[in-house]
Amino acid sequence: MALKTLPPESRQLALAIDIGGTRIKAGLIRRDGSLIALERRATPAKASPECVVLELLDLVHSLCQESALDITQMDGIGISLAGFIRSDGVVTATAHLSKEWIGYDLHSRLMRDLESVYYFALDTPAPTLGEAYYGAGREVDNFVYVTVSTGIGAGIMVNGRYFTGGLGWAGGVGHTVIDETSLRRCEGCGNYGCLETFAATQGIIATTQEYIEDNPDSFILALVNDDTTRITPEIVYQAALRGDSTAQQIWMRVGHILGIGLLNLIDIIAPKRIVVGGGISQAGDLLLDPVRQVVQQCAFPPQLRQVEIVQAELGDLSGIFGAAAMVFYDIHVNLPE
Repeated sequence: MALKTLPPESRQLALAIDIGGTRIKAGLIRRDGSLIALERRATPAKASPECVVLELLDLVHSLCQESALDITQMDGIGISLAGFIRSDGVVTATAHLSKEWIGYDLHSRLMRDLESVYYFALDTPAPTLGEAYYGAGREVDNFVYVTVSTGIGAGIMVNGRYFTGGLGWAGGVGHTVIDETSLRRCEGCGNYGCLETFAATQGIIATTQEYIEDNPDSFILALVNDDTTRITPEIVYQAALRGDSTAQQIWMRVGHILGIGLLNLIDIIAPKRIVVGGGISQAGDLLLDPVRQVVQQCAFPPQLRQVEIVQAELGDLSGIFGAAAMVFYDIHVNLPE
């Protein structure tokens, strides 16, 4: 297969892939933002890189069949990964995938089956770029995208360019410590009391379990048939929508603590807008209203209290749109030293 290397300005079709901690998504996206085809699969839990790659290759094969296109018709492949990955496709660290990924050369492995021009990014830069080019960050040169899901991370856009910081990994707001005396230990960084332990998936579940001990009549328990191991943020969201006061209090608490984390970020970065994405952001104003309240009351100087806090426009597809943007606009995140 001859390698197609069109100049970026001529690229019109990208294969965009998002390998997350729980799901793999792949889509065929045109430069104008139109989504031709989309496939989703579960990410094999804590599986080896080879196992995930085989699942991914099968997904791409299905995607090509659905769209009646093949890899030779695509102008590049963009990949968002739930791990710290350099622009050359080498994984240097991971919090939510198997430790076997560390040191793995994803680019070399994929080139064996899918020869193309590749772009790679951590799963924070990718959705940030997706919202920058196709979503809630359009025409805003200075904004922060915050993903709230299995983990929490921030992508920072400064004067229209993605900011990585001197060491390459700026934006780790999820691991800023909110309460150093907390007994909650982060599954990702290993520290106690960081933002993820309160406002990411594991934090919401822990808070819910604490609240229902004092509120055994909560509808949350009915939704899980009294099996607390089945509690998820989605369950708490559904209970809140049905008027369960305990679930609503949980979202107030989670939103308040997330607001503290974002308040610190706003005070330091002073963005024009905060775009909140990731699966947990689907709770909408249940989550974001208490966030806005904290920022409007506490940001300093007072001008920062006007920072817009909005939900991502692309939902859980921000990552694949960002992966496509890397192809179309020749964006390399975290070049090797």
